[in-house]
This record gives sequence, C-alpha cells and structure tokens, in this order.
Amino acid sequence: MKEPKSRKLVLVGKHALIAGVLAVAGYAQATTPNRGVLLRPQSGTLLKSVSGCSVGMINLRITTGNDDLRGGKDNLNIEIHFANGDMQTATNVNKGTNWPNQSVNTVSINLTHQVAPTEIKQIRLVHSAQAGYTPPSAGQAGISAMPVAGGMTAPISAAQGIQSEDNWDMTELQAFALGKGVNVPVASSGFHRFTGSNPSFDINAQSGVTCPTGNQVTKISFTFNTADDDLRGGKDNLNITILFNDGTSQAVTNANHSQNWPNGSARGAEILLNRPAAIDQIRGFTLEDTFTGGSGGDNWNMASVQADAVLADGSYRTIAKSGFHRFSADWSGPKAKQITISAHPIN
Repeated sequence: MKEPKSRKLVLVGKHALIAGVLAVAGYAQATTPNRGVLLRPQSGTLLKSVSGCSVGMINLRITTGNDDLRGGKDNLNIEIHFANGDMQTATNVNKGTNWPNQSVNTVSINLTHQVAPTEIKQIRLVHSAQAGYTPPSAGQAGISAMPVAGGMTAPISAAQGIQSEDNWDMTELQAFALGKGVNVPVASSGFHRFTGSNPSFDINAQSGVTCPTGNQVTKISFTFNTADDDLRGGKDNLNITILFNDGTSQAVTNANHSQNWPNGSARGAEILLNRPAAIDQIRGFTLEDTFTGGSGGDNWNMASVQADAVLADGSYRTIAKSGFHRFSADWSGPKAKQITISAHPIN
C-alpha cells in the first residue's frame, strides 16, 4: 500500500537521522554559505527571472584526485559570471582548510540577487598557489644543527621550513543553482590540474538550462543496508552510475565519501541529476566497488539497497530495490565488484 506523502517524509527524516545520510551533493565537508563579493557595481539592467523560475544560490560539489588542495595560504577562489557581464566572486571557499586526496567537498555561494538559471554563463576557479618559508622553532633549529658524524653540522634547519608551490588535482566538479523549490544543474567538468603557471580554469554553463517541472526527477536518494561485513572506506569505496534510456549515464565516484559503513548500519547517499528527467527515462543503476584485492583487501556485504526518485514537487517514488550481494575485487562471479540494478516505478 502506498504511504501518504507526509508519513513517508517523516520516515525519510527518521531514517536520515539513523543513517547519518551522506548527501552526495551537500554533505562531505560542507561549508557555510559564502555570500561572495561583488567585484563591481551591477550594470544598469538587472538580471530578471523567467516564468517565475529564479535561483539565489550556487552549490558546487568538488572532488579532489591524487594531489590535495593544501589550504593555509593555498586556497580556492570562485568567480560566477553572468550574461549581462556582471561578476561575483567568493574568496577562500575552502576556508583555509586542506582538501585531502580523494575527498569530496561542497561549497555554497549565496548570489547577491535572484537570477534565472539561464543567466549564469560561466564559473571560474582560481587556485592561489603560493610557495613560502616557515622558519623552524628554536627547539627544531637546535636539534637540526646538532653535529653529525665527522664533526659536520647538518644544514637542514632552513630546508625544513621551505614550502613548494602547491599543485591541486580536481577530478570532478558539479554545479547546481538553487532556488525556492528549484534545483537546477548548470555546469559540470572533469579532471583539471592546477599549478602555479596554470592557476585558473573556466567552466562554461550548460546551454538551454531549464527548471524542472513537477513530475520530473531532480535527484536519486539511495538507502544502503550493510550486513555482517562492512564497507571499509578510505580507499575502499562505492561508485554509483545512473543509466538513462537514451544511452547516456551519470557517474558519481566515492558515494560514501571515504567513510566507513559499519556492520548492521543503514546509510544514505543522494545524487543530484545533472539534468531533469522523467521517471521512465531512468533505466537502472550500476554499483561498483574500488577494492583492489590481495592481502588486506576489503569485501562488503550489502544486505539491501533501495533507490527513490525525488521529483521537483518534493514527492518520492521508489524505482528500484535489490537484496544481498557480496562485493569483492572479483570482476565476475557471485562476488563481482560490479552489479547493475534495473529501475521502474514500484509505488
């Protein structure tokens, strides 16, 4: 029997509390919304929303690869460019903190005024990479200057304080524009390496961006139940791919954000679609682990998974369920590292 919407929302909220839901687009290392700085006065023509669809916040999900964002004095600034030539910038969006290798972080930027999603034309990332020198403390200097064999003094006290110019590998970015009842994908990008000589990267917004209608899917909410062998996390994680009927797909790596999913736990992951889609356009999902096998390799016993499509009007429709599977490093067989689950409306 289909549950009333209000009861279902209560159950979802309760489950999120139990599960510690890891919203792929908004959890990880969530930062306080950054209102940014308007670099120059607005032009005479204000940006206006179209057909009542307007947004007031940009939410970015940024994945780091194998070279971290150092933080400290080496940080990330973001520029948002609009169709009328205006620009808004948010500085130090990582708040001086380190973004480790393989981490997923979110940044929220409040726009200075409401705009139509089509008025967002470009997002520019600027990595401020600075080399520097931090002198050792008196104790460190004394230790490093102690004589070594042969009576020579080890000349390392100065070298220990030298910091090289930071480089940063960004493997993925997804940008969404948020408004009242509106969540619109506006831009995305794959890998880019930031260096001192290549500190900025421009990402053009998608053309023809529209706001979803009430019966279109805006995100998929997954609920995973773990049996008696946990998902380790760290480097042993879960990737999810959404499969569409037109042959395209949307992949999200490290859906658990490197966190451990303990034995007997229930955990959630939400994936914002990079385009609004009807329920019948979603044909299935692929789950794949990142296990490498060998001595100390991880295995994971998934007891069950449920996928709910979240529509633009806020309602939920369950579109996939699957039971037990043991994930390993095997590419085939009963413990295969990858499984595909078909999707269709269940309730």
